[in-house]
Amino acid sequence: MRQSKSDGLLCSGFRSIAVNLHMQISGIIQAKVLRMPLTGIDLLEFPLFHGVDAEAVARLTRDCVVRTCQKGAILAQQDADAEHVHLVLAGRVLLLAECEDADSTVIAAFETGDVLVAAAAILQMPYLVTARAAASSRILAIPAERFRQALQTEHALALAVLAIQAEHWRLLVDHVRGLKLHSGVERLARFLVQSSPVEHGTATFKLEHDRKTIAALLGISPEFVSRGLQQLRQHGVRASGSVIHIDDVDRISRLYRPIQRADSPERLDQP
Repeated sequence: MRQSKSDGLLCSGFRSIAVNLHMQISGIIQAKVLRMPLTGIDLLEFPLFHGVDAEAVARLTRDCVVRTCQKGAILAQQDADAEHVHLVLAGRVLLLAECEDADSTVIAAFETGDVLVAAAAILQMPYLVTARAAASSRILAIPAERFRQALQTEHALALAVLAIQAEHWRLLVDHVRGLKLHSGVERLARFLVQSSPVEHGTATFKLEHDRKTIAALLGISPEFVSRGLQQLRQHGVRASGSVIHIDDVDRISRLYRPIQRADSPERLDQP
């Protein structure tokens, strides 16, 4: 069949659109992690550098780049050598544990200001988990060797890292206590209270994670998240998709049975 001039122009136009679309898609994939210079960022505002001399911070971060990551970008791979210490300048990152059969679970979620898997870099050991951006994020990557050297000479930096690692340890122990001592509904109730923008009264807010991620964080199944929310309706919790409404945050707080403090008088009287 003979092709008319107009048909040829139309086909040519389609080919042009297809090529441009392919280039745009390729560009998006390649730009999943963009590297930008470290400019216009006051690093002294972050907990990692509290009390650290500005010149010391400048030496530590010289030539470092900010990784602008799209959701799903991998920042650190489980079992890989720890080459960097990552500081979350903005965004949210999930730590995942993965098995050889491709099964995985979420271990923890990190927010703006948090330091990712610094222990691996300090100990010169492989990453125990994979770090994946859960939202559009900006990450400062500091070379691990330079970071270790700075810890030996910068007292304030060493103290800041010690405080951060101590906090992570306490959060880990608190998480394990919750898994062993509290029911799934109790853990879900506490998660909602911690996610609430207010500590008292009525609250309406949107969950930052999907239900599958919430289930992994709490050690329950995704199906149980829905059942748990249904059980919490009698206590004034209503869910519509990712939006949560709580009639009385204090009432939900009381559902999580308190654990006796280690330094309470009752404990001190015991042998």
